[in-house]
Amino acid sequence: MKKSLFAVAAMSAIAGAAQAQSSVTVYGVIDAGYIGANATAYNSKVATNGGIVKSTSSQFGQGAQSTSRLGFKGTEDLGGGTSAFFTIEAGLTPANASLSGGTAVDAVQGTSTDSGSALNNRQSFVGLKKNGLGQFAFGRQYTPIYEEGAKTDPTAYMNMTGGVIYVGGNQSGAESGQSTNIGFTNRASNALTAASDTFAGFQVKGMYAMNNTNTQMVSSSSGGNQNWNGWGLGANYTWQKLYLTANYQSFVTKVTGVDLAAAPSYNIGGGQTPLTVQASATSSASSAGYLAFTNLADKQTYLAGTYDFGILKAYAQWIGRKVTQNSGQTVTGASTLSSTQFNRNAQQIGVRSYITPAIEAWASVGNGRYRGADLSTGVQLNTVSFTAYQIGSNYYLSKRTNLYAAFGSTTTTSGSGGTAGSGTNGNQYAIGARHTF
Repeated sequence: MKKSLFAVAAMSAIAGAAQAQSSVTVYGVIDAGYIGANATAYNSKVATNGGIVKSTSSQFGQGAQSTSRLGFKGTEDLGGGTSAFFTIEAGLTPANASLSGGTAVDAVQGTSTDSGSALNNRQSFVGLKKNGLGQFAFGRQYTPIYEEGAKTDPTAYMNMTGGVIYVGGNQSGAESGQSTNIGFTNRASNALTAASDTFAGFQVKGMYAMNNTNTQMVSSSSGGNQNWNGWGLGANYTWQKLYLTANYQSFVTKVTGVDLAAAPSYNIGGGQTPLTVQASATSSASSAGYLAFTNLADKQTYLAGTYDFGILKAYAQWIGRKVTQNSGQTVTGASTLSSTQFNRNAQQIGVRSYITPAIEAWASVGNGRYRGADLSTGVQLNTVSFTAYQIGSNYYLSKRTNLYAAFGSTTTTSGSGGTAGSGTNGNQYAIGARHTF
């Protein structure tokens, strides 16, 4: 009898524990299709081919609309309006059946615009939430600017050329002339984030990312989370069909006394947010590389708003990014070191609308400018201006499956001096299918 009572009690305890936990959700995106591109570069200083260089690409690829991913998320009701939650998300490349993190630039999973090399390269965090108050989480997470940009971008973060706010994977690595440089950091590892509930239409968010090592880089290998940190703040306001957001985030990398000849490709924010600059002011072609100097402050600002007119939704965005040299930097090999190593700003407007219940269309146009530094000397180069537009459409076969077609174009022109890559034009087009689950 006692054994039976113990058995019943044990089963009841197990059942109670099971009821206290919510089920874990498996989710993901698979996006694949055809991606084509063509680009033309104009350079009056190059004698061959009249200074005109053309290039094209054509392939079956993936992720033109959304980066493919596989994730797990879950919550547990702790009682009293408190719950625990977690997310683990990995990037996928369905075109070659590998994890996207396996070949990503971010090999150490630091603060990044890219995915890391670990299995949980996109996101991996755990946190607590209190109804009516807010939530906090620890781990690798999106930055405030990335989260709000996803809500207020008319292209919905398409990974192709034509957008000036968000530079997706297929754009940043595409043909010459299609990249307008990266405007903000997407993710932060080793981060604490907090977000309030919405009160009277207002919500505030915060982020603090802290390095997990504190050593000076002494070799030319790729950097990691060494002597860096970052923080961010954001606020948004919702009133009927109007949505406004303002966000700021700052990252600091401190490694002094670097020999420029042996300086690694160490990118701001833990070594991960790249800057596309020319190899030199007199080079014959632009070079997409990483800023070699390592004592830097990277400040990023994002302002945006949307208004839903019913028949369509209108968008307006502005992004600014400034990378400056911190005081006390000593770099062997740099005779003239500018305090501002990179400066970029851009603005974009756009619309999205459902033409029919199954057909959605969008269009965006934007412009901006950036100014980088010579990779070999640190001296600032000429200002590059750019304009871009993108149009596209979705045809929804169901709530989770859609076909899409999109076209984007970007034109860049250099400032005075006629430096290499003084004029470029790049076009990209994609047709594909996306399934979410």
